[in-house]
Amino acid sequence: MINFQKLNKRKTYIGLQYGTSLIAKKIRKYSKSYAPNSKDIPTHVFALVFRLGEWWVYESHAKGVKKLGIPEGVRRYTINKWFEIEKNTQNEFKLYPLKLNFKTLEKNIGFPYGTGDIRSLLLAAIFHRNGKQKDRPGLICSEYIALCSEDIRKFCNLPAWCITPAHFQHYIDTKGIKAEGGESEN
Repeated sequence: MINFQKLNKRKTYIGLQYGTSLIAKKIRKYSKSYAPNSKDIPTHVFALVFRLGEWWVYESHAKGVKKLGIPEGVRRYTINKWFEIEKNTQNEFKLYPLKLNFKTLEKNIGFPYGTGDIRSLLLAAIFHRNGKQKDRPGLICSEYIALCSEDIRKFCNLPAWCITPAHFQHYIDTKGIKAEGGESEN
């Protein structure tokens, strides 16, 4: 479990989820080639920013959480809500420092989730043609965060809609970036 008290409030972070669901296993299978030397392949990515006295999650997700007032698509919410949403899966996440453009995080809030990009990425992985597909409406999680990181786009030499969570893992492994937040004392 992540200890948010150990994080540097002046840094921005990405959270990588190493999911275990059936969908996560398929994502891992089809995106492994984008991080060939990585031990673990993430299935989701989000941003974490400290502002207004607390940590905020920025992400794009296909499912909303009505009881917490969290819509589907590109959204932001407090870490307290994240704890409630991920109460059974917190051990699937690791946080890494990454420079992110806060204005871009903010300006994309409210965009719909990009289901067409998911299908395009799947086909691109199967036929080994990533980078050739066109951008579809909406933003998937990795596309949204890639839009906020010039470093990841330059490293991958791909447009944001062609970047998967596995690309982030490859970047982290190649650059030797260590996870932060350690274990909670709980």
